[in-house]
Formats: sequence, C-alpha cells, structure tokens
Amino acid sequence: MNKNNQFRSDDSGEEISPATSGSLTGLKIFLQYFLRPKTFVLFMVVALLLPILLIVYSIIIPVGRYQAVPWSGLQTDSLQAEVKLSREEKQLVASFIELEKEKIFLNNRLQLAKQDSIYLVLDMKDSTINLEIKGVVVRKNRIIESRMSNRFDLIDHENLIPWLKKPFTLEKALATIPKAPIVVVQAPKDTIEAALQAKKPEPPQTTAVFFTFYFDRNLVLEIDQIDPPDEEDYEQIKDYRRQRKLENHLTFWQKINLVRHADQKMKIRLVVSEDDARSIYRAVPMNTHLILRW
Repeated sequence: MNKNNQFRSDDSGEEISPATSGSLTGLKIFLQYFLRPKTFVLFMVVALLLPILLIVYSIIIPVGRYQAVPWSGLQTDSLQAEVKLSREEKQLVASFIELEKEKIFLNNRLQLAKQDSIYLVLDMKDSTINLEIKGVVVRKNRIIESRMSNRFDLIDHENLIPWLKKPFTLEKALATIPKAPIVVVQAPKDTIEAALQAKKPEPPQTTAVFFTFYFDRNLVLEIDQIDPPDEEDYEQIKDYRRQRKLENHLTFWQKINLVRHADQKMKIRLVVSEDDARSIYRAVPMNTHLILRW
C-alpha cells in the first residue's frame, strides 16, 4: 500500500492520521448524542440531584436527628421513645430536671469540701466563678460576659445527669502567662551575698491573661480578660490562639460527621477582669476540679 494513502487531509489541507480521524469521529458522534434535548435534560437533572442528595444525607438528615452527647461514656443501647407532653407537663419535667441539677451541684460541693486543695465553682446562674477550699469561698470572681455552646441546650436528661454527676477534672491548660512567676537568681559567691541578693520574679513576656482549661468529659473553659491588651502582648496572644486552634482542629469530613458522634466538646467562654483571670489561673493546681451550675 502506498504510504501516502494512510493519511487524508482535513478542510485546511493538513494531513490527519487514521487514529486522529477515528477520535474526531467518535467525539462528533458523542456530541450529537449528548446534545439531544432528552439526553441533555437527563444529564442536567442528574448533575443537580447529586449534590442535593449529598447535602440531604450527609448534613440535613444528621442535623435533624442530632443528639448532643458530650461524652462517649454516656451512650446507652436503650431505645428512647418519643413522648408527647402537654405544656404543663413539660414545665413540670423542666422543674424536676432543675431540682435534680441543683441536687447534683450541692452533692459535688459537699464532696470537694472534704478535700484540702483549691477547686473552681462555676455558677452561670449567679454569674460567678469562685475559688473554694473546704467549702469556703476564698476569692469570688464576677463574670462580665459569658457564652455557652448551643449543645448545652440540646443535651437530653438521660445524658445530662450522668455528665454532671461528679466534678470535672482538669487535664490540660493553655495560657499566655506562666503558671507561676519565674524567679531568676544569680549564683551567690557566699552566704552573705546570698542573704543580700534580691529574689524577684522575672518580668513575664506578656501581662495579658488569656487561657483555656480542658477538663475531662470534654468540658472546655475559655477565660479572657476584658481589659484591652498592650500592643507588645499581641504576638503572645496570637501564638496562644494558634495553639488553641490546633488543639480544636477538625477536618472537613470530621465536621460533617461530628453530629453523628459522641465526645463533642462542650465550650464555655468567660470574660472577667485581668486580676480575676490571673488569680484563677495561678491559684488552681493542675488536676484541679470544677463544679458546674447553670
């Protein structure tokens, strides 16, 4: 066969190989089929339905069935039947739950009053966060602003009472200031120089007080000072917030699936004075306890 017969020319006169010609023919057939009105409409319907179905099944349905479970230890296998109550019955149930919460609050205070270490009592009803030891308030701190996660309003009675049943235990803390002032002492030459040497704390890198307490059972307490920080404190505050963001980081799919899982963080953010914030952070020991009332 003549080599020149293996090619043909297109409209511009350029030679086209058989393989290229076949691809163009296939593309032409595909476009003719795809651009038919019925086929095009079907494609558009499928293209629109897929993201809608994805949103419905991955977001809307899970949110509609959402149940706040702050701690996986609270999950039970028992089925809960939905009971329709009248307005008066709902008010009666709400009053009963409040009485039960108050009983737990008082029992937890009594339990911690038997210990010798300082603990926190966060009373959202009274807008105070107090330092107590053996049941005695050693410092009363007024809450200026507060914000609680919406999940607190969504916890059902079966999960709420066991979650509050005992005091929360501090597991981790992030802060812009050190836990205790650092004392820098130059080694003295003798006992006389040691007696004369002043032992003053080293000036902190920042005086602004922002910190986060991470308690067991996924309770997170963020406390910020209301006083505006100095300009030289901005970098330290940014670093603190960066660490807090990494601590709470979730991927896109984790955020979508969060409504289906237990162990959901229950956040409370408080704004207090700078002196109160500093006193709270430095007074409580690690592994301290907190009693919550709201």
